[in-house]
Order: sequence, then C-alpha cells, then structure tokens
Amino acid sequence: MMNQLLKRPGFSFVAVLAAVIVAGCDNRPGETAQQQPTPATAAVDALPSALALPDAPPGAKDVLAVKKDAKEGDAVVIRGRVGGSKSPFVDGRASFQLVDRSLKACGEGTAMDECKTPWDYCCSEAKEVAAHSATVQVVGADGRPLHAGLSGFAGLKPLSDVTVTGTVAKAGQTGTLVVNATGIHAN
Repeated sequence: MMNQLLKRPGFSFVAVLAAVIVAGCDNRPGETAQQQPTPATAAVDALPSALALPDAPPGAKDVLAVKKDAKEGDAVVIRGRVGGSKSPFVDGRASFQLVDRSLKACGEGTAMDECKTPWDYCCSEAKEVAAHSATVQVVGADGRPLHAGLSGFAGLKPLSDVTVTGTVAKAGQTGTLVVNATGIHAN
C-alpha cells in the first residue's frame, strides 16, 4: 500500500511538507513557543517626513571639498554618488556611503566595462575609495542611525547622484566624514 501512495503525483511533496511541520513542532504539551523577532517583524523607525527634498538644495559641495574643510557641528550641503561597496546601504539602518563624483565607477572609462556592480568602485584602490567617501546617516533623538533602510527612499539606488543637507557628526584627520542628514535629494 505504501508503494501505491508513493507513486501518486504530489504525494512526496505532501509527505515532505508534513515531516517538516511535525519536525518543527518540538514544544512539550502545555508549552508555547516564544516568537523571536525576525527582520520582517523587527521594529522599523519612521523616516522624517521632511527628509525627501523635492529639489536639490543650492550651494552643494562635492565630497572632497567638504572633507577638506569640515568640522564637527558644521552645517553642510554635500553631493556625490551612492556607492563605494557592493552594499552601499546599511541593512536595517538609515545610512549609506556617498562617493565624490570625481572618482569613476567601474566601466566609466576603466578596464572593467562589464562589471556587474560598478558602484563598488572595485577598479580603484580601496584607499582611494575611502579617501573619496563619506557616510550619510539619518539619526534619531539618541544620535544613532534610525532603524530604517534608505535603499529606494526618494529614488535612492547605487550610483544615484545625491545632494544631502545636514550637520557634520564626525570629521577626522584620517579622512573620516560622517554627515547627519536632514534632507536628501536624489537627482
């Protein structure tokens, strides 16, 4: 009889599904499973409604120009391109990497015309990419990046030209630049 059941179309799928369900039920009678937060159910912060700017703000400076003169607390208008790594957006955080427009992405006059991820600038030295980059983040009242992704927000995607208004949170002699964004415009 078992052989006849195994020959029926769809039976093996149903049998495997039932086995998975039974195997997943390892609670003892009277116990309930504690639900662990998953990325789909984890808390997500709301991005400020004024964050998306309808027009590029005037007076924007390129990443390198801002890095040259920036001091913590300075109000800035900075422009560049989303990129610098395979994943320039930080998963689950309102943060991304911004690269000076003078640095060419892979395939823009470089030997890597067929690069699948040109926004990672892998055709440039890592030191050069870091020297041309800044971190943009949207922070909450506690000063930490919000628990919200920025990929897709207001049209943001890798290699988007972006203009950001904000305040310099960190500027260092090592070339570090972190900007707390108050406005973002993807061109």
